[in-house]
Amino acid sequence: MFQTFHYTIRSKELPAAFEGFRIAHLSDLHGVVYGRHNEDLLRAIDHARPHCVVMTGDMAGHSDQSRLGLIHLSRRLCAHHPVYYIPGNHEQCLEKEVYLALRSDLQAAGAIVLENSWRTISRQGAFIKLYGLVLPMCYYRSRLQNAIRNVHFSVQAMNELLGPADPGRFTLLLSHDPLHFPVYRDWGADLTLSGHIHGGIIRIPGLGGLLSPDVTLFPRYDCGHFEEKRKHMIVSRGLGNHFLFRVCDPAELAIITLSGSSS
Repeated sequence: MFQTFHYTIRSKELPAAFEGFRIAHLSDLHGVVYGRHNEDLLRAIDHARPHCVVMTGDMAGHSDQSRLGLIHLSRRLCAHHPVYYIPGNHEQCLEKEVYLALRSDLQAAGAIVLENSWRTISRQGAFIKLYGLVLPMCYYRSRLQNAIRNVHFSVQAMNELLGPADPGRFTLLLSHDPLHFPVYRDWGADLTLSGHIHGGIIRIPGLGGLLSPDVTLFPRYDCGHFEEKRKHMIVSRGLGNHFLFRVCDPAELAIITLSGSSS
């Protein structure tokens, strides 16, 4: 089973109309099903009464069945909530025709698929900006490989993909890989939602998660809430798995509440 983790993000940049705004954050489902037709997961999301649902990639596996399960889940969620979706590295590795069909089915279900694009979320006359970043696959290679190839993700690269952040608006960023948080932060994301690391798979008390998919030991951004330079990031442990077995690392449904309060 999964656990529901609750986070409160406090930012003075948040418009007053968004006080108490709740986000259900799903990531890395990898085709896992919780209860018949994901009824257990849907029940937990409904219990949290979110104002929107976001999915930060790797939600389906490579089987047709897992993709059909994701479409069914999305259709159920979209019946009650605005749903925003970005692809992760696993979606990007699908054959082009398969991914295009998945994207089309998600959109037909009612989900808004963000691929290096943004939308506004309005509430009581105020609005925030929601950006969806699709990180090029070259940045998912191991740190050693990228160091040898002199490949480094930068604010300039983000600007080329998304354009500059709007400095006058609270900016929410969806990006599958959290390891580039310093770039997201310096680009202007007030809150970044990510997954990908699976909590480090094996969690060691006092040390954190052991391993990331890019073969980094004890990754800095493994799971939970991080704050740097008054910018925030929530990294989900993910709802599924695709390598090794979790140890002291429960699957996670994240519920995030926004607040303009500084205390």
